[in-house]
Amino acid sequence: MSILSLAVIRQQLRLEETYTDEDALLTLIGAAAEARTATFLNRNLYAAEADIPEGGDETALVVPDDLRLAMLMLVTHFYEHRSTVSDFEQSETPMAYQWIAGPYRFIPQ
Repeated sequence: MSILSLAVIRQQLRLEETYTDEDALLTLIGAAAEARTATFLNRNLYAAEADIPEGGDETALVVPDDLRLAMLMLVTHFYEHRSTVSDFEQSETPMAYQWIAGPYRFIPQ
């Protein structure tokens, strides 16, 4: 189950609800932001408590609003910067993402 819905991604990017030309791309970007977050945190992410498998999951995290915001920041970054290079130097946009997401990291002992 996707954590970021297409409707929420469109709202974040300020795209009209009726604009569907890039739905496949938006879905891919949303999935990439979720996957990157799960990898960064070393956790399995869930939209709701009911989504956690029976028997539990040691690394389970029901995504809180601040982490959802961090994922939406990544979505915006991926959407607006579709290349790995630019014509001018930019500051690292994902820095705020790491500030928000960092405290949720699971570090196995």
